[in-house]
Amino acid sequence: MKPKIEAIAKLVENITISAWVLDEEQIIIYENNLMRDLFGDLTGKNASVIYDFTSFEIMDKQGSEADGITEVMIADVPFRRISATADLGGEGKYTLELFEDISEQKLVHTNMTRALTKIYAETKMAKTIQNSILPIDDIYWDTIAFSSMYIPADDLGGDFYDLLKLNEDEFLIYIADVAGHGIQASLLTIFMRERVRTNTKAALAGTGQLLSSLVHDFIALGIDDTMYITMALCKYSKARRELSISNAGHNCNPLIVRNSGRTETIPIRGMPVCKLAENIEYNEEIVSMNPGDRLVLFTDGIIEERDNATGRTLGAEGVRELAEKHHEHNGSYLARAIMEKSARYALINAKDDRSIVVADILS
Repeated sequence: MKPKIEAIAKLVENITISAWVLDEEQIIIYENNLMRDLFGDLTGKNASVIYDFTSFEIMDKQGSEADGITEVMIADVPFRRISATADLGGEGKYTLELFEDISEQKLVHTNMTRALTKIYAETKMAKTIQNSILPIDDIYWDTIAFSSMYIPADDLGGDFYDLLKLNEDEFLIYIADVAGHGIQASLLTIFMRERVRTNTKAALAGTGQLLSSLVHDFIALGIDDTMYITMALCKYSKARRELSISNAGHNCNPLIVRNSGRTETIPIRGMPVCKLAENIEYNEEIVSMNPGDRLVLFTDGIIEERDNATGRTLGAEGVRELAEKHHEHNGSYLARAIMEKSARYALINAKDDRSIVVADILS
């Protein structure tokens, strides 16, 4: 064996994966022990014959025919073939080929792909369910014209809102924000919506009583201590023309827009719905309402998204100004105007869900 080839042979013998050396005619002139264990002693044979014999199949190729990295199947086992050709001058050209068994990597990749596909399908289903429970824009019970917009930061968000009829006189409107995003947050939105709808007795007793009942249901879930929900609950009485308001840690105060265009922010606070809120009493604020007046509820994603260039946010004052400016437009127009304005502060990588509800009192 020529000197340079002997040096290459010694190098190949110490390689920890299967390897061989081919001459210009693709004749195998040397195999390391691992390669011999894999194929037997093939010295002096043409590599192309061996490929045919072992059902050689190219799966994916990068680079040229002579050099590069190629994925191949040999006897139903996937290998990564690494080829490099060297010109040794008077001793000729020789190709070194390494064969790395990648069956375990392929299995991991396949399992990960299946898992991600399953997660994607479950996320898509959860998103469909979550969107389906949100009320549509419409006139409800000839009493409230309801308009809303919702843009989650991720596929699944933690904002939700609803309105429901408690009896012929009283109607509940609320907005809520679950801490975090993803499947856990979306499941909590569905759970809490159903708990609100099944606690009508507590709601009739008062918005503060309803929040206390929701805290009890939340604690009974036994979920992570770090999870919590903020809510702004409003109950409208048509007979008394009053809006009863309670707040569970929601840092966006309800906004009242009078028929004249004058705005009022209702400053009321309370603990979020969480494990620490057990036995907490929630205050209830009473606000007079008349036909033509408007209730605006929103989540902090609307006011807290920050423009990276200027550092500015829309802020609660920006929402109030828009509500005042567009008070003669319908609720859908106002909701869209506020959402479009807030979007200017969240052009890239919005960090939070953004939701807004506009409820116009008709009677």
